[in-house]
Amino acid sequence: MAKNTRTTAAYTTEFHHEFRVETGRLLRRRFLWFTAVVWSLGLLSLLGGAVIAFGGLEGQTVEAIKSPLMWVFSVVWLGMYVWAFLFAWKQRPQDEVLLRLSFWVVTIDGLLALSMKAVGVPGTLGIGGFFITHLFACLFLPWTPWQALRPMLVVLSVNVPVTLVLAKLGQEPSAAGGPPAEWLPNTLIMLALMPFLALPGMLWCWVRHSKRTQDFKYRFMSSRYTEMRRELVDARKIHESLFPRPITEGELRFSFEYEPMRQIGGDFLYASRKKEAGGVTSFSPPLSIVLLDVTGHGIPAALTVNRLHGELERVFAENPDIGPGEVLRLLNRYVHLTLSTHSIYLTAFCFRVDTEASTLEYASGGHPPAFLRAVDGTIEELPSTAFVLGACPDEAFDAAPRTLAFGPGDTAFAYTDGAIEARDETGTMIRIDGLRRMVASVDGMLPTTWPAAFRDEVVGFRGGPPEDDTLMLVVHRMVGDPLNAKASSRQTAADAR
Repeated sequence: MAKNTRTTAAYTTEFHHEFRVETGRLLRRRFLWFTAVVWSLGLLSLLGGAVIAFGGLEGQTVEAIKSPLMWVFSVVWLGMYVWAFLFAWKQRPQDEVLLRLSFWVVTIDGLLALSMKAVGVPGTLGIGGFFITHLFACLFLPWTPWQALRPMLVVLSVNVPVTLVLAKLGQEPSAAGGPPAEWLPNTLIMLALMPFLALPGMLWCWVRHSKRTQDFKYRFMSSRYTEMRRELVDARKIHESLFPRPITEGELRFSFEYEPMRQIGGDFLYASRKKEAGGVTSFSPPLSIVLLDVTGHGIPAALTVNRLHGELERVFAENPDIGPGEVLRLLNRYVHLTLSTHSIYLTAFCFRVDTEASTLEYASGGHPPAFLRAVDGTIEELPSTAFVLGACPDEAFDAAPRTLAFGPGDTAFAYTDGAIEARDETGTMIRIDGLRRMVASVDGMLPTTWPAAFRDEVVGFRGGPPEDDTLMLVVHRMVGDPLNAKASSRQTAADAR
């Protein structure tokens, strides 16, 4: 649970970080557009006012434009927007600074509008001008609803006392000598309705922010999925590079087929042949093979396989002549000490073919039975000889290896449980008997082609994607002149690990 929580937290942190980065870029671009458009319109308004004021025209509007206070406030207002534009353009402030700047620009715009109304600047719109600016800001800036509400709260809070004072001072006395009784209710009703004028801008911010969040989430998931697929392809190349190469010439032939449930999986195959000094494979060397099936699927199982591959490399490097029983014991010790604490276990089938002695020695830890098909067509099962690896400590583990005859024409076939647990549409599994029938019906078929042929039969049987990793391998001893076979083997022995 803790691991899942950390993974989710990392994902959430990454999402929010990238969303903030994108929002910051968008905020700067939109803020520059907002301030540029506003001060451009303001400048045009001032120029138009100057033409009207000094063009010899007469009237109440002209007198309002000629008011010195109007020009003072207009220049201050215009200067604020020009400064904000230049600051955002030249300084490139951080996102939080720019967000605060957008708040204060819109808020000061509203406070200037209230100040113009309070000091009696003729022709001013007062709070109405602020509502227009606020809506304009909501249309431009990538605000959240809360960010859009903040300047509105400040300006409306200041507007309440200003409006009440101006309303009281502006009333004519009643017949009784006092102010008219209806001024307060009318003013309060007007103040109560004012916040509703902020709803269009806030609603727009809510709709746009929700849509932008959903669009970004879709792009984020798509990019992460594409990135994950690309990484899985690379991981599969690395994972499969750990597998041995098939042996297609010489006295001993070896081939396999691997189909992971996902891009990579927990089935693995390791092969080793003794090397002479200088790294050359020795003449007619025994072939050791280890077939592993790790619990789980996908990336976690593949990571476990990488660890086991390193352990097998160490084991065979220290003792190239090591037998299957000792390999199984060392693997069990390693898994019990390092992996079982994470509830990771594995089955393993280890065998060693020695053509000089014409023997096959094997040990199996909880693995499905392999098959040994003799040259005369008889089939012998090679059952498990020990527990699943990691289930018991080293001192309680007994690999109990067995040795069988392995002469010319004999073939050993091993597999993982994905092959026997494949199900058809009715839920029926192939089972061990199904694979045994396949092994019994291969007369005339080259043994090294069995894995590919059996894989095709399994795929056709299940009629859908695999539900487990599947690995099948075959080791065949050719019938013929051993000397010629060994001479050919000398040229191709480097293909096996």
